[in-house]
Formats: sequence, structure tokens, C-alpha cells
Amino acid sequence: MSYETPRKIGEPSSLDSSESWVHDALEPDQLTGSKIPYGRRKLSRGTLVLLWALRVYVVFMIFIVGLAVWNALHPAG
Repeated sequence: MSYETPRKIGEPSSLDSSESWVHDALEPDQLTGSKIPYGRRKLSRGTLVLLWALRVYVVFMIFIVGLAVWNALHPAG
């Protein structure tokens, strides 16, 4: 195992001094500047209904789990 030597205050790190190694290490299609933004996709009505149903289900299940935790921590007595 090797440990880096601690930097002194005011001494620049190797990452701050040069970031050109990133362009050398990555392929051209991996750079974000070369990617084309596609924007938002138009979803069908059925897909939107399914996504909203899943959101409602998740909120409902969070409530159920919270209620179960509450009952476990505060037993009726």
C-alpha cells in the first residue's frame, strides 16, 4: 500500500496544475463536449399514467413503512 505525501499549504496539487491528462485518457466520444443533447422525450399517455401510479405507490408504501416503524417503536400498552 502506498500513501501520498501530504501537501504543504500553498503548494498546488498535480490535478490543479494540469487537466490535459483527462483529454489524453478518454476517447473522443467520452468527452461531454462532443455529445449531442437530445432534450426531453415525449411520453405516451399510458407511460405517464404508469409513472404517476408508481409515484403514488411509492408514497403510499413510505407511509405504510413509517406507520410500521412507529408502531414498532411505540407499542400499545
